[in-house]
Amino acid sequence: MKNVITEEKKAPVEKGFFSAALNAIICDLSMRSQEIIFSRYGIHGDGALTLEEIGGKYTITRERVRQVIREALKKVREKNNHPEFVKVREIVILAIAKNSGIISRKKLLEVLGNDNLAEQAAVRFFLECINQIKSHEVKGELSFSYALSDFDIEHWRKTKNATLSVLKKEKKPLTAEELFEFAVGELESDLSKDHFVYHLEISQEIKQNNFGKWGAIKWKEISPKGTREKAYLVLKEAGSPLHFKEIAKKIDKHHLNKKKTHPQTVHNELIKDSNFVLVGRGIYALSEWGYQKGTVKDVIKEIILKNSKSLNRDEILKKVLEIRQVKKSTIVINLNNFFSKSKDGLYCLKK
Repeated sequence: MKNVITEEKKAPVEKGFFSAALNAIICDLSMRSQEIIFSRYGIHGDGALTLEEIGGKYTITRERVRQVIREALKKVREKNNHPEFVKVREIVILAIAKNSGIISRKKLLEVLGNDNLAEQAAVRFFLECINQIKSHEVKGELSFSYALSDFDIEHWRKTKNATLSVLKKEKKPLTAEELFEFAVGELESDLSKDHFVYHLEISQEIKQNNFGKWGAIKWKEISPKGTREKAYLVLKEAGSPLHFKEIAKKIDKHHLNKKKTHPQTVHNELIKDSNFVLVGRGIYALSEWGYQKGTVKDVIKEIILKNSKSLNRDEILKKVLEIRQVKKSTIVINLNNFFSKSKDGLYCLKK
């Protein structure tokens, strides 16, 4: 289950506040300058235009469009004491502070603008005007994010690297609680669990999967790509064999596929993959759990060969049922037809 924004996602101000504040602050600019700002940031809610598109609309060069935008940003930055700008600044800084001092652009726009594109556009404009906020992005490491000017990026990097070390050592996805206990304990940090999770959210190397566990973004348990990897994740989380129809349902239930998953596709993919074992009629398990491919006869043969002493019927039944979901009568039939039974009731391979 992915992280969800609860209270913080609710708009902290009345609907349309940021758009109205922007209009009030730039009302002394020329109408053309205002329209260029609206067009460039998509303030009207119909998407941002490119510099070339805006230039064509007003018959000016792209460089002139850039110049108009730079001048507008400069004038807004100079209005530090404007009542609307003061309120905007306080709201934006508070939202970032609540998120441990740094937040991804995507999440910040969701928090402040909800699903309103015009509001999100106005917020984007203001983010370029507030001196107490800096943007950060490191390709392959840190998503485009906004942080308070005194935020310690190196401390964030140490936390992220400590978390990666834990994941590398454990070699499996972990809950936020497990990661927090291991990573922050090593760092001797006073970071709270919530703020620790906020730090993970902006990493491009660590990701939370649809079951609420964190891991390296390249792991198949975290970012499954094909049907087989998605089925693997479903079975791994279930911890027990499942029918291919149930696997398909769970893939859809946990939003691992954009389109509806067809059960037959799952069956066709798993039947030819050695990571999966058909342990019953349409029921699959992971081979890493100790299950093996083959008929019931093959399974019994393997059990007998692996045991140093001969086994009776009940012992063989128990061992087969641990790795196969079949009827007891099926096992007994195979024992009687393909294996030898001693006077003591112990089974061995036929000579």
